[in-house]
Amino acid sequence: MAAAYGFSDYAVEEFTREWLEIVKQNYNHPCIITWTPFNESWGISQVETCERQQHFTEGIYYLTKSIDRYRPVIVNDGWEHTISDILTLHDYEEVGKLLKKRYVDCEEEIFDTEVYHSLFKSAMANGYDYIGQPVIISEYGGIAFNNDDSGWGYGNKVNTEEDFVRRFDKITTAVKEIPYVCGYCYTQVTDVQQEINGLMDIDRNFKVNADVIKEINERQIGYWRQIYTKPVADC
Repeated sequence: MAAAYGFSDYAVEEFTREWLEIVKQNYNHPCIITWTPFNESWGISQVETCERQQHFTEGIYYLTKSIDRYRPVIVNDGWEHTISDILTLHDYEEVGKLLKKRYVDCEEEIFDTEVYHSLFKSAMANGYDYIGQPVIISEYGGIAFNNDDSGWGYGNKVNTEEDFVRRFDKITTAVKEIPYVCGYCYTQVTDVQQEINGLMDIDRNFKVNADVIKEINERQIGYWRQIYTKPVADC
């Protein structure tokens, strides 16, 4: 959903009207699997502490559920969640070991907001508790190739495809080894204008070997490898 530049009565009115139009328009679209009205607190920049903005997100959540009771609603993708069917977190840590260590060692502190999962944003808004929703790392990675500072990605740029694959492998493996994380979404499939962090360029040409990326994504590791390789007699 397009975000307002700032929070105001007018923004609330216009956002609500347009959001309801979008939900009704796309209700029967088979590709829609979840509704996400807000992203990274855009248009609700004080939602972590401001009750008015928090109440606004709750209102949008319940309005959406009243129209579509079947799809999950992620109210504020990335951080500072109020009420949400899935807890989705954005984290662009480029070192796999650090990423895994923070989420494993500080699980309770992240959900209690004593530790910021992405080092600068809290998982929950003030006054809201984690109540056992599925947890997804819905943005991570964002690796860009070094091209004379034209465009950008997240973290340091890489010089070779080998460097790209090595980092992708380490951070993806780290995410998959966090016991309570049940899914992830890499940033991103293709380059978009100044964001040159895609697996493909803007013309949909792969910048890295797709088969290698596929193998890393499908590799069974950690807890899930134990589940799938366990003898049937022991199940």
